[in-house]
Amino acid sequence: MKSRLLKRALAVVLSGIIIAFAVGYYMWNKPHEKVEDQQGVLLTVDEIANAFNNNQDAANANYLDKAIQVSGIVAETEENQDGGLLVVLHGANPELTVQCTFREKNHTIAVGDNITVKGFCTGQTIFGDVSLRDAIVLNE
Repeated sequence: MKSRLLKRALAVVLSGIIIAFAVGYYMWNKPHEKVEDQQGVLLTVDEIANAFNNNQDAANANYLDKAIQVSGIVAETEENQDGGLLVVLHGANPELTVQCTFREKNHTIAVGDNITVKGFCTGQTIFGDVSLRDAIVLNE
């Protein structure tokens, strides 16, 4: 009786380990989501920044982790800690900004350019900027 119970318990434990390994393997090798494959929500810098400034919870529900397509004027460019390009866009109101971190490093974007980017929204930074990650330029 004891050996039968022990065998069943061992089978359950081994099955659990195999299932956990299979799920972990799948998650590790899952393809990375690309912004190119997503339909972007079309917004201006002012629209998305105002949405987050007026009601952050509603804006998070509408835009967080979704592809956003934003047009604006380049206020500043810099290299981030990973060597990637970071661009800050503003619209009609220079106080409202969107911070875009680009996936590719080979862009020729200058301050004053009017560009359209698409990236995944990560919400509002502690400085009040709306942040996009894995951004791509739709027009340069």
